[in-house]
Amino acid sequence: MKVVKKIAIGLLILLVVVIGAAAALPFIFKDKLHKVAIEEINKTINAKVDFGSVSLTLFRSFPNFSFSLRDFSVTGIDDFEGIPLASGESVDFTVDLLSILSGSNPVRIQTVHLEKPSNFLIDQINSKYTLKDNKLILNEFELSADGFVQMLEEDINMDLSFSTPQNDFKQLWSLIPNAYIQGYENVKADGKFEFSGQAKGTYNGEKEQYPAFDIHIGVENANVKYPDLPLGITNIQALVDIKSPSSNFDDMTINAPQFNLRVGKNPIKARFTLKTPISDPDVDADIEGVLNLAELMQAFPMEGYEQLSGIISADITAQTRLSYIEQQDYERVNMAGDMTISQLKYKSSGMPAVLIRNAAMNFTPKHVGIEQFDAQLGKSDLQASGTIDNILAYFSPKKTMTGNMRMRSRYFDANEWLTTTEPAATPAPAVSATPGTQSAEGEAASERPFDRFDFTLDGEAGEIVYEDYHIKQAAVKGNVKPNRMEMQNLSAVIGDSDIKASGVVTNAFDYLYGDAVLGGNIKLNSKLLNLNQFMAGETGAAPATTTQAPATTEGLEPIAVPANIDMSIDADIDKLIYTNMELNDLKGRLIVKDEAVVLDETTAKTLGGTIGLTGSYDSKGTDNPAFSMKFDLIKMNFQKAFNTFNSFQKLAPIGKFIEGVFTSSLIMDGKLSKELMPQYNSLNAQGYLQTINGVVKGFKPLQAVGNALNVDYLKNNLKLENTKNWFEVKDGALELKEFDYKVKDIAMTIGGKHSFSQDMDYKIKTRIPRKLLESNAVGAAASSGLNALLSEASKLGINIKQSEFVNVLVNLTGTITNPKVKLKLLGGEGEETSVVEAAKDEAKQQLQQKLNEGKAKAQETATKAVDSAKTVVKKEVDKAAEDLTKKAKEAAKDKIGGVLDSTAQKKVDKVLEGAGKEGTDKIKENLDKFNPFKKKKDKDGNK
Repeated sequence: MKVVKKIAIGLLILLVVVIGAAAALPFIFKDKLHKVAIEEINKTINAKVDFGSVSLTLFRSFPNFSFSLRDFSVTGIDDFEGIPLASGESVDFTVDLLSILSGSNPVRIQTVHLEKPSNFLIDQINSKYTLKDNKLILNEFELSADGFVQMLEEDINMDLSFSTPQNDFKQLWSLIPNAYIQGYENVKADGKFEFSGQAKGTYNGEKEQYPAFDIHIGVENANVKYPDLPLGITNIQALVDIKSPSSNFDDMTINAPQFNLRVGKNPIKARFTLKTPISDPDVDADIEGVLNLAELMQAFPMEGYEQLSGIISADITAQTRLSYIEQQDYERVNMAGDMTISQLKYKSSGMPAVLIRNAAMNFTPKHVGIEQFDAQLGKSDLQASGTIDNILAYFSPKKTMTGNMRMRSRYFDANEWLTTTEPAATPAPAVSATPGTQSAEGEAASERPFDRFDFTLDGEAGEIVYEDYHIKQAAVKGNVKPNRMEMQNLSAVIGDSDIKASGVVTNAFDYLYGDAVLGGNIKLNSKLLNLNQFMAGETGAAPATTTQAPATTEGLEPIAVPANIDMSIDADIDKLIYTNMELNDLKGRLIVKDEAVVLDETTAKTLGGTIGLTGSYDSKGTDNPAFSMKFDLIKMNFQKAFNTFNSFQKLAPIGKFIEGVFTSSLIMDGKLSKELMPQYNSLNAQGYLQTINGVVKGFKPLQAVGNALNVDYLKNNLKLENTKNWFEVKDGALELKEFDYKVKDIAMTIGGKHSFSQDMDYKIKTRIPRKLLESNAVGAAASSGLNALLSEASKLGINIKQSEFVNVLVNLTGTITNPKVKLKLLGGEGEETSVVEAAKDEAKQQLQQKLNEGKAKAQETATKAVDSAKTVVKKEVDKAAEDLTKKAKEAAKDKIGGVLDSTAQKKVDKVLEGAGKEGTDKIKENLDKFNPFKKKKDKDGNK
């Protein structure tokens, strides 16, 4: 009995646990199912799903979950933002419990039940959505729709029909922009309307395939009066039929035989018919009436408009085809009438006020003439006149409107019209009365303006303000198309710079309103072009108005070359100012591409000579733009170059102490700092500097060498003539390749390097006449470099007087301002070994030679006694050693007077011989191959 009792109690506990679990599990997994439902639904459909509440239970469909969404709705997104797609009282799902508990498998939904849904069927397998007796409500407008839409892989198939179940004009009026405002229920409107249509077929934008459609709109005896406005709009009559029977829009017809309304006291009536709009627009239209904009503002809510007034009157008839006009068959063209605008004042929030004083258009069979246009656009004035030759081209997306335009302005402030706040073409209502109402604000900003025109343009402006620039005496003549502008003449004055240009600019329209590359080929002329005024920092300072180059680059910043430009500019500039440099008679080609500028064989006169530039400036990293240039400097003034080029001061600090003229060719690449200074840790350069004639004055390192040798004419006013020095810059230092030079009777071979911190390590191999040393030794201090040489020679028992010349190595270290000099005797050919070491080496070599000869001799007498052979060898060796020691001393004496090869009298453009030849040949090759285009040359050397 106790066992039965225990079993009963256990079953009861188990039952309680199971029931408790059944009650608890829905709460445990409620959040998970809620999240899964939202995620899975939004993955499946391109819409926004919402619902009021969620309920879960295990009891309704045990052992599965019953999952219910209450008051659900499905609303469109993107192009269908705010449009309700589906709704219902509830939707119930039966969900497999094990798929919830497992966690790793997809949640399996077994059944779906909808309660009071809208009437539509979803065939998810075939992506087909069928509507029946559905209602679409937009503002007050109610539309019934039937049919289906099927989303295929590439196409959208549809068969839809729609109509209005009611015909109260107030519903249709609510669709007009600005008409549907808060309190719309109090607007008085009467009249009847009809709206119906259908769309059937396939849509595929890429294939330009469109469904057939037919839309009918009719309005009869309608009137509207807003309670807070004094006037109303009355006698609204309209009839419009739009039919497109196929994908070919050329088959579409628009027929609006009636459109009438009255604003205040002024009636307007019009009719319009359009056929074959793509191939040959055929128009039959007329409009007659007066629109008083001040009365319109009193009859219709103009949210966002601060002021609107003026009179627009029109009396125009047009009955013709575009082909008649293009063929100049004017007998078949019936076009006549006038349209005028008088004292139109317009001001919207956030935009400048507009005043069109007078505008007049005259319609004739030949053209539409713009006889007058006089406007004040904010601070700007604009006058225009011209003709439009084929105005019907406006209706065809494949036709181009042609004509000519003459425009004049005394002052035009472009900054007023480049504001980031775009005006709404049709301002949105302050408050939307119905959920889902979409604002029209911003739509106009995303649309491209009319892009089918071909106009001859003649424009002039006294002053144009753009950002911080004041462009004066601006003028342009040429032909303007959206993506091709042919300029016969374009001229302007910016600051103290003048510009004249001609040529072709391509893709201007697509560059401004898309991602196209702005291209072209322009010829640019200028008497003065001051680039510094375009390089000011972010201080907003006005452009420079001085023609003098600044002393430094302080306050200037690198020019950022715009992206998406591929343009070549042939420049001919009388004077160009860039940083602290003036270039005169500049001629060359600039190629702008990929945020970089390439200079191709550009020449100019500057600093007393001529400069040739070839290379590139890359501004992709605007803070640190890269450059790669080849400079050909011909007959430049040392002092002017040193004071102008920042890089010259670092590369050749000796230039500060030279008066005269030089020629140089070098290639240089690296990075520029934000202050336009080369970043010397990134700098690489190589080339040569040829001093045609010059005098070195006050250069401390040279003075230190003169003091060490006690040679006065090395200390001051050292003349340099026809020296050609090859150099290379890398790893923060300049290496001067060895070159030969002769000063009076002293021959020198000079080479070494110095860092940009001015630390030096130079070696000068000199060949000094003995007599010069003797005369300079008189009165010299015992510790002087000369006496050190004499001391070194005397240790060898050598008398300098026995030599005609003495070879000396001058080791120049320290810095430019604090040089240090060491002297050392050299061998006869200038080897960097001392005389003593040279003598010892030669003695050893000759001794070894005698030993080898002794061994050979001993081998020949091998049949003699060993002791006898040893005696012979020993005697020969001893004798040879004694002789060679003697000869070594004599050799040392001879080497002091040896001859150094000198190239000082050779032609300056010949490749140097000796140790520096390999390096100079490589530099010459790099100079010849320099190519900023990074393209191979053809066999004729063309790029």
